[in-house]
Amino acid sequence: MARILSVATGLAMTMAAGPATAVPRRIDEVRYDGSMISPALVADRTSHARHGAVLTANGGRVLSLPGGTGDLFLRFPAGSCPAAPCPQAVVRPSSSQALMPRDGTGRFSFGADLRLTAEPPPTAGMNVWQFGLAGAGHSQWKLQVDQGRPSCRWSDGTGTVLLPAHGYRLAVGRWHRLRCARLSPVLFEIRVLDPVTGAAIVPPTRAITRLGPILPKGSALVGGKRVDAGHHDEQTDQFHGDLDEVYFAWSWAAY
Repeated sequence: MARILSVATGLAMTMAAGPATAVPRRIDEVRYDGSMISPALVADRTSHARHGAVLTANGGRVLSLPGGTGDLFLRFPAGSCPAAPCPQAVVRPSSSQALMPRDGTGRFSFGADLRLTAEPPPTAGMNVWQFGLAGAGHSQWKLQVDQGRPSCRWSDGTGTVLLPAHGYRLAVGRWHRLRCARLSPVLFEIRVLDPVTGAAIVPPTRAITRLGPILPKGSALVGGKRVDAGHHDEQTDQFHGDLDEVYFAWSWAAY
């Protein structure tokens, strides 16, 4: 079982890594900043051009809308839907294989800026950004905001780290920056930040446990775990609200 640590001040990486680790070089593999090439394609702003196909059912859409400063964000189907048919929409990157750094053992981080536009569903999950499915034998990394509470999940198919942000509940109408990171083979972290100032809204939380290679199968998805016209929110974990700066990145650094 993971040891969970609350980090009120800076915590040295030597906690898990030993002395003197190299400063990591961050490499963005995908970043969706709110721009769309067409109603069916979300633009990746990195040089990799891993644009995201919009998959929909029952009238669901992903819209690119301007914020107060003119920056664009992505709007997913609003409200909640306890019974099918439900408006559904997710974004699938054109390639997911680069989202498994260094054979599944390297440092990596993922996250998004997020705003809830209504109270979250009381029983259904809301998946923001994931690769792989939950369950025995399945590798996965995932950011979720079930019932409005952020958490990160990593699994190598045998062991799992599920890391909540101190039980913090997202306020409707406020932008939050959520960050999940595997900092070393044994150290995992979630951060909830103010996207304007970069300041922590709650202290970071870290967990210490050892996982093997994280090698998800299938396709990474933004906004839910599947699209199925016959399913409702509890079966699809559809995200309801706004997303911006959705990213996955890995780092070159010695542990």
